[in-house]
Parts: sequence; structure tokens; C-alpha cells
Amino acid sequence: MATLGTGITEVLDRTGLSTSDTDYQDKARRYISNTLLEIAPEVPWWWLRTETTFKTTRTLTVSGVTGTYTVGEEVTDGQSTPYRTTVDHWDATNSLLYVYDDGSNDTETTVTPTGTLTGGSSTATSTYVSREYTRVYTPISGPVTEWFTFSNETDNEPIDIVGSERYDALDWDRDDEGSVRAALVGGMDDDTGYPQIELWRTPGTTNQTIRVTYEADIAEWTSSNDDSTFLALGVPRIIERCIIYGAVSLYLEESGDDTGSEREAGNFVRTLRRCKRQNRRMQGNRAAPPIRDADTLVINFGTSLAVAS
Repeated sequence: MATLGTGITEVLDRTGLSTSDTDYQDKARRYISNTLLEIAPEVPWWWLRTETTFKTTRTLTVSGVTGTYTVGEEVTDGQSTPYRTTVDHWDATNSLLYVYDDGSNDTETTVTPTGTLTGGSSTATSTYVSREYTRVYTPISGPVTEWFTFSNETDNEPIDIVGSERYDALDWDRDDEGSVRAALVGGMDDDTGYPQIELWRTPGTTNQTIRVTYEADIAEWTSSNDDSTFLALGVPRIIERCIIYGAVSLYLEESGDDTGSEREAGNFVRTLRRCKRQNRRMQGNRAAPPIRDADTLVINFGTSLAVAS
């Protein structure tokens, strides 16, 4: 099973360049990434389909933070009947603590937090300012090329994917709260650049599990990935040859070797055709149904009968 590093070496071997030159290696790696970028939109590849889940949360705005809150730890305040909740994630840049009730207590909804919030395992502290249920989520820590489905796994309910106009029409002032029925892909997070999802309605409870299925995009590889196999980087073996041929073709084209570039481009097209054929078989060996003979078409209009000639 080839690694990215051995793939880079093969690209340089086929172009007749030094396999030990760092600049050549960097360019070969970039051409491999670029070739994969061209392959990804060709068809709905089975190996790019991914799914994940995220929890509905409340967003706590805090101030005077010391330390770092840890995912999964319990946070409490100093009241005699303390507010208790569980950390989903911590946004240190904006001093936002995203939390949910893990079911081990009910004070997350029945007690209003006040004063100092303390992490149970991290001993991080902050001062509570305000809170609201979370409407906007960043469920994927990476690029996405297509969203397939959303569903509320907790309530076993589908969630429609809607466009901007429909989303606005559902709730102009963004104050509807309750069961989630629709989702909008709302742009990119300002800090991470990852896609944001806006929900309608704003979830009225925390710890609801939302499942998403989507087509992942593969980030550009760096030298730190050279020892990883293509499979570990998210690329099945059948695609390995295709991206090698494509990278060599790009390299030779840049070098002015049009004949060599055309030869490798031919290898690329031939291999890509085989990859597409194999991709169609992953969900079963499907075939298109035969075309029906139009001469036998019969159409009924009430009590009248029309037969195709």
C-alpha cells in the first residue's frame, strides 16, 4: 500500500527529476493534491461520503476567563443548589462556552447560572454573563463539497435542507424556538473557515443529537503527510494510480514536455474511466432498465382509449 511519500517518488521518477530534491518533492506533492481536487467533482465518489453527529447546545457568554475548559467536563457555579452542565466545546477566541445537559442532572434547565463557573476537571474559571440556545453550528472541522441529509437522531425526525429565501421566510426575526425542522448552509465560520449550519427552529433543548451526511473535501497535503498511506489520507487504492498519472502530466506540461504530458494524460483518462466504473458498482452491480417499446403505449382518458401508432 503506497504512501504519499512513495507516490511523490514515483511522480519524480516518471518525470526524470531528482527524488531527493525538496523543491521537486514539494511541487510533486502539490500536483498530486491538485489532481485529486480535479477528480473529486467528477462523480459522487463513495469514498467521499461521510457522516457525523453534533449535539444541540446552549451558548454561555463568559468573561474573566482563566485556564481552558475541557470537552466533556462538568461545569458548576457556587450556588447552594448549583447550576450544572457539560462542556461540548470552548471558543476561547470569543469567550463562548457551549454546553449541554448530559442527563446526570436536571439543573442545566431548572437553575440559572450566576457568578463564577468552574470546570470540574480542568479547574478553569470564568464569570457568567448571559446565555441563549444555540442556533448556528459548525459541525464539520474541515471543508465540505456537498450536503446530503440532516436528521434529528434523538426524535427520529428528518430535517429539510433549505435555501436562504425559504429560511428567511420561515422566521424573519430568528426567534422561533422548538423542534428543529429545517437547516440552512449559512456560510463559513469567521475564525476557522469551516461551513456553518443555521437551524430552524432554534433548538429549545440541549443534548439533541443531529446527524449529518455529506461529501468531504480533502485538504491539501503537506510534508507531514508523507509517511501516511493514501488509504489513511482518505483515498482508496484504485485512485492511487489515477492521481499519480495526473500529477506527472501536470509536471511534464509545466516543463514543456508536451508529448510526455499527453502520454500521462492518456493514462490518467484511461484509469479515471475504470475508477468511475468501479465506483458505480459499490452500491451494487446496477444497470439501467431496458427502454420500453413506445408502440405498446396505451393511454386512458376517462372512458376513451388512445393507442400509440
